[in-house]
Amino acid sequence: MRTFSVSFFLGTLLLLVLPRLPEPNVLFLLAVCAVIVLASAWVVIVRRGWRKWPVLALTGVLAGSLYALSVASNVHSSWLPQAQEGEDILLEGVIADLPERREDGLHFLLDADSSAYTGRLRLGWYEDDAPEMRAGERWQLLVRGKRPNGFSNPNGFDYEQWLFAQRIGGTGYVRKSADNQRLAEAPWWSVDNVRQQVRDAIATALPDASMLGVVQGLAVADTAAVTQDQWEIFRKTGTIHLLAISGLHITMMAGLGLLPVWLVWRLFPNLYLRLPLRVAAGLLGGGLATGYSLLAGFNIPTQRTLAMLLVMVLGLVWRRQIPFSVTLCLALLLVLLLDPLASLSVGFWLSFLSVMLLVLLGGRQRKAGKAAVVWVQLLMSLGTIPLAAGFFGMVSLSSPLANMLAIPVVTFVVTPLVLLGMLLCGWWSTGAALVWSAAAWLLDWLGQALAWLADLPLSAVYLPLVPLPWLALALLGFVLLCLPRGLPGRWLGVLLLLPMLLYSPDRPEAGAFRVDVLDVGQGLASVVQTAQHTLVFDTGPKSSETFDTGELVLLPWLRGQGISHLDRLIVSHADNDHSGGAQALWAEMPADDLWVSHLQTLPGVAENLCGRGQHWEWDGVTFTILSPAEGLHEASDNNRACVLRVANAHHSMLFTADIERPAEEWLVEAGGLASEVLQVPHHGSKTSSSPDFINAVAPQLAIITSGYRNRFHHPNPSVVERYTARDIKLLDTVDGGELCLDFPAFTDNLRIREWRREQKHVWQDYMRRLRSGTGLFVPESSQPH
Repeated sequence: MRTFSVSFFLGTLLLLVLPRLPEPNVLFLLAVCAVIVLASAWVVIVRRGWRKWPVLALTGVLAGSLYALSVASNVHSSWLPQAQEGEDILLEGVIADLPERREDGLHFLLDADSSAYTGRLRLGWYEDDAPEMRAGERWQLLVRGKRPNGFSNPNGFDYEQWLFAQRIGGTGYVRKSADNQRLAEAPWWSVDNVRQQVRDAIATALPDASMLGVVQGLAVADTAAVTQDQWEIFRKTGTIHLLAISGLHITMMAGLGLLPVWLVWRLFPNLYLRLPLRVAAGLLGGGLATGYSLLAGFNIPTQRTLAMLLVMVLGLVWRRQIPFSVTLCLALLLVLLLDPLASLSVGFWLSFLSVMLLVLLGGRQRKAGKAAVVWVQLLMSLGTIPLAAGFFGMVSLSSPLANMLAIPVVTFVVTPLVLLGMLLCGWWSTGAALVWSAAAWLLDWLGQALAWLADLPLSAVYLPLVPLPWLALALLGFVLLCLPRGLPGRWLGVLLLLPMLLYSPDRPEAGAFRVDVLDVGQGLASVVQTAQHTLVFDTGPKSSETFDTGELVLLPWLRGQGISHLDRLIVSHADNDHSGGAQALWAEMPADDLWVSHLQTLPGVAENLCGRGQHWEWDGVTFTILSPAEGLHEASDNNRACVLRVANAHHSMLFTADIERPAEEWLVEAGGLASEVLQVPHHGSKTSSSPDFINAVAPQLAIITSGYRNRFHHPNPSVVERYTARDIKLLDTVDGGELCLDFPAFTDNLRIREWRREQKHVWQDYMRRLRSGTGLFVPESSQPH
């Protein structure tokens, strides 16, 4: 069983390395061939009496890979059809999971089952008078949607991967229509309906509690009410796992099954003859754990814990002791059978690797004596450093102390109170409110302690984007260090940790420079690096408190490149799609100085105005401000945006922000525009990129920064034609993701990398470029083989 489970798991990992899915007919032929090969292998094994484990392992790998590919193919086929993108569709469906109301509107999942489309959509309803929705209700809605799409940047959150793992076939919003109506109430027996009632009861009981979101998270795994500041505190202290219903909570719920069984068996001793106490307690505990897991939304950590518990209950019923390794492997197999896409989730890896780490440390706990808890927590924090570095790019140094404080409080005090409130809310709402209030008060006290820890210097250390081989070596090194004393080779663990700890991304050499144009959708955020200096030109948009590209894209990218200091920040103008992320960036990584086109772009910060003629040199690279100038009489923010030219002895790039034709005409008259690479003005709007301006710049390559299916229809086809007619190569972040351009110090050609094309995955939309219709240039190094 262990061999098959591990092999099955390895087979599902094919999804992580495969650049695209095979066609359905090819997948069918692969399945037929696999069956024939395995059948033949088993016949040979049986006849000759050979060992079975190699063929069993091969069976597991093939079964896992084919099963995962089949499910992934079904997810692809459930995507919103291309012909329906941007069109209004009248759909019927059921509200899945718990709707979430934010400052910008109502967000929810719709399991559509109409003739027009069948699949799951992630929708927003942005009208001020959007009605209340409840999980499990059936609605008719007029929807405008698009296929799954997200930003593509190194060290950034892969939204497309998350949508794929959640089996979401598209995103969109509800259109204003008289046809929008509730068709049926949620069934009373629906699990999501019960979760909704519990969430609403907690919100009614704790209307002003700062920890409302945490209480709801512990009850029904709904963390929508957790504030961004609270998330940041939990993240920096390494206690974010406590916001979710974890394995500890599920196990504790199962343990509660012992008490009622023990009381009943004491009252009726004859029951001992019919069913042993531990078997009855296991069965009841398994039932309680299953119910709590369903209320928790049945995420991967709960699936893993529940599977392990049910395997142990099975051992009790069989009166057999099942080895822990078998239990863990069976849990792994059950989780993957339920969801073969589980390996796409960070929670899957953290859940199983943490359990394995605990088992590894279990043998050393007795040697620590009374300090066992401290010892295990410290080693757990150290052991998860490679995982934290790989998944989050951050290591919490305050995590050992924070978890030693938070785990006992949340697990053994707060969670029982929350569960007690859930039991009481159905028949004694006042008692439930008192219990939940006590839990919220304890969480307030705990939150203050965690906030103090989070504010300590070096509470959290950010690490660069370490290559996967170095992370694997570091994890292996930690395992070696945890082996019992006296075993030879333990010291090698220190050497294996060094590549991860000493890794530093390369920077350009003296005289060279590197430009990274990040994928922030309809906006601009770019970073210029020289040998010793870093400049940020624009910071991308901010659409809400929960969607800020300065926080979600720019900061993670900078930290992933090992950049912790900015020499200069230039915000070209005050439009949100260029300045929205500046506040978040400045709060976490303030630059030495800030240059803007208008004062008060970033209130409370000393600002310098851009002006033509300003220039400086860093490491053999010249930076020149070309606009605005006193002679430019334009009231428009776009036309008074900062225009920057970066050049060395042989290469150059021009940043134009959102300038339009009046500013272009002035710049053409002023001269000095010639550049090898041009950031296309105003995202390719028809109000910019005049023929005279393009001729004056005479670029070899032009870069467009636009959003997927943006409402402005950028880039305009006439503008694209204007560039292609002059044989100017075009790249667009919507197609290529983050663009990295290396400008060497010598006459060598510049090197271009498109992140989306370099990191091809099965969860991406292969037809993206065909639908964009821009005919953009794809460099040879980026073309598919």
